Amino acid sequence: MPLIDSFAILGPAAPVPGDFGREELLRRMDELEITHAIVISALAMDCDFEVGNAWLAKEIENERRLLGYAVVNTNHPPQAIEDMRRYMSRKNFVGMMLVQGNGNTPVSNADSEEILNAYRRYGKPLLISAPNRECVYAASALAAKFDQMKFVLMGMGGEDWRSAISAATAYLNIYLSTTGEISPDKVRQAWPAVNGHRILFGSGAPLVDPAIVLGMIEEVELAGREKDLLLQGNAYRTFAG
Repeated sequence: MPLIDSFAILGPAAPVPGDFGREELLRRMDELEITHAIVISALAMDCDFEVGNAWLAKEIENERRLLGYAVVNTNHPPQAIEDMRRYMSRKNFVGMMLVQGNGNTPVSNADSEEILNAYRRYGKPLLISAPNRECVYAASALAAKFDQMKFVLMGMGGEDWRSAISAATAYLNIYLSTTGEISPDKVRQAWPAVNGHRILFGSGAPLVDPAIVLGMIEEVELAGREKDLLLQGNAYRTFAG
C-alpha cells in the first residue's frame, strides 16, 4: 500500500543535532515503507524563507519520492509574493506554509490578506502552523474569510487538539494533520468529525520519528479502508485533486 507522509522537515536548522537531509529521510522512509513524503525547509520556516525555499527546490528536483512546500512570511509581503510565484507553478511544490514571525505566532487576517489574495490563483492547500489554540483560532478566521481555500493545521493545536477538531467541524475547508501531540484519542475523535476525509498522516520528522506516529495510528484501530484513507488516500486527494 502506498504510504504518504504529508509533513517532514529537511535541512540546515532542522531541530536535531546535525542536518536532517534528503538521504537521512529517504533511508528512514525505506525502513518504514513510506513511499512518498512532502517536505519543507527548516531554514525557510525558522529564519530565511527565500534561501530555504531555493535550497529545498534543488533537494527535491530529481527525487520523485519527495514533494515540497514553499514557505512565506507575512512580515515580508513583496518577497513572499515573489517566492510564491517562483515555486507555486511547479508541479513538485504542492502547497505553501504561511508563517508570521517565528512560526508560533498566530497568523492574522490583516497581515496575511495581501499574500492570500495572491495565492488564490494556484488552488493549492495552505499550511498554517497551529501548535496551540490561539493559532487554531487565527487559522479559523482565515478559513472563514477565504472559504474556497484549503487550510491544513500543522500541529493540530498541540495539547489543545480539541480546538482543532472543533475548527474543522465548523469550517469544511480546514484539514487536520496527525502532527503535534501523540494521542490516539485525537485521531479517534477527529475521524468522525471530518467524516474520515480531512485528516492526513504527517510525522513532523525529525521532531518525531515517523514510526511513533504510525504506532499511534495503529492504536486507533481503524478499519482497513479507513486506515488506507488516513495513510495515503486523503493526502492524495488533498494535494492532487
